[in-house]
Amino acid sequence: MANTTQPWKLSAINLIKTPAISKNRPQNQLLPVACTGALRYNPYMPSVFTRIINRQLPAKIFYETADIIVIADHRPKAPVHLLIIPKAEIRNFFQAPPEVLALMDDTVKIIAGKLGLQDHFRIVINNGFGQEIDHIHYHFLSDRKPSSLEFK
Repeated sequence: MANTTQPWKLSAINLIKTPAISKNRPQNQLLPVACTGALRYNPYMPSVFTRIINRQLPAKIFYETADIIVIADHRPKAPVHLLIIPKAEIRNFFQAPPEVLALMDDTVKIIAGKLGLQDHFRIVINNGFGQEIDHIHYHFLSDRKPSSLEFK
């Protein structure tokens, strides 16, 4: 049985040593890795999105600035399913400062314009409930075929 005092839920745990991935994380610290079950949150490891931003994991990048990245969802729920992600590692909606939320909102308009979908899209944000990755992000979805959808 998993230890319920930990912030993750596991049915089995392995420990691995990881290199320092960011300046805020200690190097060579033993970290739990799920063998079975879902690893929900580990404050000592960067999120999947941070690893994508740092080019440690591959992703289809649609749009990128110094502060934000837009990638294809790897399990799309619609013909167009993009993720709008701030590069700052912010865990959820309530921890996000207003200027980050404003930047994400502005990016929605830019993406809709680039795709020719200004009048037909949906934005979804999960906060805890339904949130699979503890790094704030918007889901940009549309069931219409875009005028162009090219990845970098």
